[in-house]
Amino acid sequence: MGVSFVLGVISALLLCSLAIYVLGTITGTRGTDSGKSPRRTVDITIDTRHRQELFDQLRKFGAKHNFKVIIDPMNPSGDEFLIAMYGKDVEIFGGNPFELEKYDISLYDADSRSPVSDSVLDDLVNDLKSFVSEVPQSTFSVREN
Repeated sequence: MGVSFVLGVISALLLCSLAIYVLGTITGTRGTDSGKSPRRTVDITIDTRHRQELFDQLRKFGAKHNFKVIIDPMNPSGDEFLIAMYGKDVEIFGGNPFELEKYDISLYDADSRSPVSDSVLDDLVNDLKSFVSEVPQSTFSVREN
């Protein structure tokens, strides 16, 4: 076994772990298992021809707020994606596992023992909305949690 093979296996395992974690978030099981519930959830709908523009805007949003952003395909066809953003106080997870044009994105406290204020979350959601509004033919709605 070569080093590149071992690194490939490790990378695949890490990606699978991230996929399971984010899918649990999207389906709502992560909050039950980990004690974390989403503080805010947004639904973003796009024309799939503008997917890359959405990802560019999400990366810009992440950079503005010092989030580490990961956007990876979940399947070989490359049409379902996992989105993860890690910040000091907030973690954001989402994807489009059910409908290719619909992305469910949830915001969580990074540490549930030290929750961020509602106003911080509201500001993040409003800023995310402004970035997503740059994507042609997109819609953005906030779900009640």
